[in-house]
Amino acid sequence: MKSRLLAVFLVVALALTLFPAAAQDMMDPCLGLSAADCEIVKAADAKVAELTSFTQSFKFNLSLSGLQTLSGLMGTTGEGAPQALTITADAANSPFVLNLAASDPMAAFAMAMDVNGSITGTGSDDQSGTSSFVIVDGVFYAKDPETGQWMGIPLSEFLDSAGMAGLPVDPAALLEGDMGAMGAAADPTALLAGSGLSPEDVAALMTVEGFTSQTRLADAEMMGQAMYAFESKIDFVPLLSSQAFQNILTNLAASSDDPSMAQAGQIGMMLPMLLQEGNIKLTRWIGANDMWIHRVVVEANVVVDLAAMMGASGGSNAPQMEPITLRMMLDVELSAHNATVAPTAPEGAQMMEMGS
Repeated sequence: MKSRLLAVFLVVALALTLFPAAAQDMMDPCLGLSAADCEIVKAADAKVAELTSFTQSFKFNLSLSGLQTLSGLMGTTGEGAPQALTITADAANSPFVLNLAASDPMAAFAMAMDVNGSITGTGSDDQSGTSSFVIVDGVFYAKDPETGQWMGIPLSEFLDSAGMAGLPVDPAALLEGDMGAMGAAADPTALLAGSGLSPEDVAALMTVEGFTSQTRLADAEMMGQAMYAFESKIDFVPLLSSQAFQNILTNLAASSDDPSMAQAGQIGMMLPMLLQEGNIKLTRWIGANDMWIHRVVVEANVVVDLAAMMGASGGSNAPQMEPITLRMMLDVELSAHNATVAPTAPEGAQMMEMGS
């Protein structure tokens, strides 16, 4: 299997380790909840701080359509751009062990996975298959699917050579305890603050109805016990459509010496037409008996309709373009909390360099 598919699978696998922490940093844990429900969420968050190991299974699906519209905007029409792209991956019974005492952040965790997956929509570069890998003591081991030979390379070198050093998530910083390494996507307040808005502007936007929400869902029986379910959601459509957002754009345009900012208000009015859908939803299930998080589902939905915006400005002569649509779903199940045995380095593994 080519290294590109292996790198994609590793990104997914590393991302899985973030979600117990992401669940507690998504937003105000008590947002929209009763006092009793808030105590449940706080208890689960406290348990996350105690987590040293778990076994995980996951299913991942990412689909992106309207790519020809996107390539047309970038001036690459006619160069064989695909219309749609789909990435799928799944794995079962995969151990993860955390060692916060390790001096090297890359050696602060160990994990093993057999990941089945595919990348389709790329034409001749479509790929599918199974990737087996182990991470132990800061070394990334991968098994050649044809020969069965295990090969090893320092994890930091693999991340760099796979083009993952610039990921929005910094694994090293995260493992040192810096939750800011997850980027602003996990925290809407940080996302707004990172845009350069004043604290007053951020506070005004955070109160927009429908921008952030959290609800308790129906309890469920899962993994041998009752589960409390909670859903957190960030929806950018109400934000962009709000009067608070429009007022901030108008004020920014009025106070700026940049001539291009004069159009900011007009652009802001068109954004709700451009972004037909844009939300991130996180649902987690908490064990009623042990208060561990046992399942996390993350969904992202984005629909950008350039034709709607151009139609509003250009009338019937506006070009027809398919909306750009992104759908992402990651369903993770966690078990054997603090009772998972650490994986070991594969026997007979050979160390190598990425260029070899």
